Amino acid sequence: MNIKKIIQISLLVFTFTACTELSEDDVREFTINHIENQVGYEDAVEGFVNGLSNDLIAWTNPVWRSTPYEYSTEGVDGSAFYEDSIKVNIHDIYIMGNHANVFGTIRFYIDGVTTTYRNFSGIVGKENGELKWQRWIGVDNQNLAQGFLWPSTEIEGGLSAYNEMRNAMMNLEFELAKFISDTLVEKDPEWATAHLGQMQYYWAKQDDLKLKEVMELALSKCENASRAEEHFIKSYTRDREVGQHELELAMLHAPDDPMIRVWYAWGLEDNKLAIDIIKRAWWRLPEHGGVNNMLGYKYMADGNMEKAKKHFEIFTRANAEVPNGYDSYGDYYIEAGEYEKAKEMFLKAYDLDSNWIVSKEKAERIEKRMNRVNSEE
Repeated sequence: MNIKKIIQISLLVFTFTACTELSEDDVREFTINHIENQVGYEDAVEGFVNGLSNDLIAWTNPVWRSTPYEYSTEGVDGSAFYEDSIKVNIHDIYIMGNHANVFGTIRFYIDGVTTTYRNFSGIVGKENGELKWQRWIGVDNQNLAQGFLWPSTEIEGGLSAYNEMRNAMMNLEFELAKFISDTLVEKDPEWATAHLGQMQYYWAKQDDLKLKEVMELALSKCENASRAEEHFIKSYTRDREVGQHELELAMLHAPDDPMIRVWYAWGLEDNKLAIDIIKRAWWRLPEHGGVNNMLGYKYMADGNMEKAKKHFEIFTRANAEVPNGYDSYGDYYIEAGEYEKAKEMFLKAYDLDSNWIVSKEKAERIEKRMNRVNSEE
């Protein structure tokens, strides 16, 4: 083949590629027009259907345990297009030859109120000269859990530090929780739940005078706090009945919050009920240390050692640097009669944090017991 023919073929290939490759501007215009015109009931149907490939694979709200499916336009009518306006914000368009991947956010409105907030990813391709959606995945924000003990503060980084404090509280790292709490109180003197780490510290140390002082201070700042925050603060009392009642009220307003559920379950004598209360938190946060810890103890108290072991295993594997996980696992092995493994766990907790004197003392008691048994033999 001579050089002239090679050049001609190369030009043909280049021309064909240039014609088939999508334009970012065209993809952007198609995406915005197709989605934002999905209003007006029956007026939206034709444009909606025309923008979909016959081979469209969709995956709607994969936060549920669903699977992708072949989308069918059969039965599509105007009843689904009830919003009066839609706004699309495109975050990224990635051109892949004759296909384009689009990332974006859609906000659906009725009378200026957001009815749906949806993040999406889709693949656009050209079919018979027209752009079509060939793949689509969307996640709606309202399908995610919202019922948490959110902090009433506007300080930068407040939510992250608040979560660190609460994790320390649930891992029984009282000094760390108090340190973070002290810092948050200083940064935002009007933030009621910034005092949580302090209150747990004084509650654990049985310093009731200081606990009462801090609780009253926190309650004085509840004007801008949520109902859940106020009830949770009130739960820090030595009166068990009052504390459980306040936790119940907090749970009504923050039903998905793991700390509220674990604290409430801890105070229940009915182990099966406690397990059911915590399961909802575990379903949401299956690797959470405090949630697995309480489930492990409640299963153990209910006589289900097999399930108890699984939750202590999850706790330590997913939270390998948390001493409380190993201390709890040691308690499990004592209950199971496996004293050597229990000792190993207690020493691991102490190795991670020398403040865990209680774990060291447990290991020493096991050592004395084993020596005594050996001497008797």
